[in-house]
Order: sequence, then C-alpha cells, then structure tokens
Amino acid sequence: MDALQCYQALGLNESASLKEIKHAYRQLSLKYHPDRNKEKESDKKFKEITEAYQFLKQEQKRSNATHRDAETAHADFWNYYDKKASDNFRFNRQANFEEFTRNFGANFNEPRTHNMEKPVSHKMTHVLLYGGLVAMALWIILSEILK
Repeated sequence: MDALQCYQALGLNESASLKEIKHAYRQLSLKYHPDRNKEKESDKKFKEITEAYQFLKQEQKRSNATHRDAETAHADFWNYYDKKASDNFRFNRQANFEEFTRNFGANFNEPRTHNMEKPVSHKMTHVLLYGGLVAMALWIILSEILK
C-alpha cells in the first residue's frame, strides 16, 4: 500500500497533517469496527483503515524527524544558537559578567571569589543562644507562678 492509497482509504488529501490523519482514522475506525458494525465488509475495511493509518503515521514521523540520533540533534542545536547569538554573548568568548555578580551594598573594592562565605560572628551567636535560653527559663517560671 503506497501513501496515495492510504490517504484515499482515510478520505484525506496528501497535505493532511498528523492531527487530521488521526481524527479521520478515529472516525472511520468507530464506523467500521467489527464489534460495532456487523457487515461482512466492515472487518476488511477496518483492517485497511488501520494499515493506512499506521503507514501514514510512520511516514509523518519520518518526514518530521530531521535528526536520527541525539548526538546530531545536540550538535545542530548548539550550532543554530551559536549563529543566532550576538558577539557579546557567545559562550566561547571571555565575557565580563562581573557586574552581575556584585552584591548590593557590598564593598566593591574587596576581592571576591565564587565561594566566599560571610564571616561568623561569635558574639551574635552567643547572644541568640543565651537570649533564647533566658526566654525559655522565664516562660517556665511564669507558667509555674501563674498556675
């Protein structure tokens, strides 16, 4: 069965999309399904419709698939976007992204690295820890007094 016969079996023209092919197949398969239609020719027609749909579905997928493997698709993807990117933002060039990494309100003259941490304030840690303990102790004492 060639493509023209498949389109004719589904009642479509050759420029039909995959969505139109699927819709036509579903309508005709409901009409000619052997469980729904008891005529002798319905079984033969149903097989013909199913075969035509499978053939056209595979044809559409083959025509839409421009990449045979993932490696080619990956290379083509990056080649396309490399051509589209302007000279300032190409990934293969040294770009100055320092203006995006500055912290607001920070001292801009201080040297920065990508893994710099804030210095730990032991005084603040102690104030929070002991302040929390004092607050819990007061809560317990007040709850015992007010019983």
